[in-house]
Amino acid sequence: MSDKQSILTKIEMAQICCLNLATGRNATYEDYENRRAELLSEPLLQPHLPEWIVRCRYGSQFWSLMKETSATYQGRRKFIWNEFAQLLDLVERRGIEPTSLSLDEILQNCSSKNVAEAWSRCFHRREDDPEGAITSARSMLESVCKFILEEHGKNYSLKDDLPKLYKLTASVLNLSPSQHDEQIFKQILTGCVSVVCGLASLRNAFGDAHGKGTRQVKPNKRHAELAVNLSGTISAFLISTHEKDS
Repeated sequence: MSDKQSILTKIEMAQICCLNLATGRNATYEDYENRRAELLSEPLLQPHLPEWIVRCRYGSQFWSLMKETSATYQGRRKFIWNEFAQLLDLVERRGIEPTSLSLDEILQNCSSKNVAEAWSRCFHRREDDPEGAITSARSMLESVCKFILEEHGKNYSLKDDLPKLYKLTASVLNLSPSQHDEQIFKQILTGCVSVVCGLASLRNAFGDAHGKGTRQVKPNKRHAELAVNLSGTISAFLISTHEKDS
């Protein structure tokens, strides 16, 4: 894992490259693509990268974004400075929690592309789209369960909801409460079942998958963070158990 200064250097170099390319200075599409790849190679950064960096895979896509963002060089500079300032502040001042490191490494390195992409969406949506983050948190856990069931050659129905998928997955991994005699393990694993059922209900009540009435209470950032953190923790636990037994 790269140290803090190495990560900061990658961010700063990517920022300089974007500024140069956006203002017609000495930078090429290939330079952008290389700098972007460096940022994406850092598991700790991936959930926190600006959405457009993830979306704009090629230098030509970035250039199109800049033309749409502002017709002036100064407008483009302000956009890039603001976007990278949040990332630099995260690493330089606040740091990145050890818990995030563990979850990021497990979920981003999962061989299922659907899981890694869902985890990234969860983090990108927490701040500005709590409803979307809650929906993504549930979708990620569903993807994890389906991935593990498929890896074990187990069938599931497309109609199976999240609680059913989780119970099937837990049984395959020997994580069902009924599969253990020790009371403390039964208690913890029963709690996991309750959390999964709660996430399913939270998404139905507050996610963005259903239409809303005028009196519907909207979730805020802390509700989204709770859903994302719970889903991430259980997903990482399932994947770690699966990989250990594989």
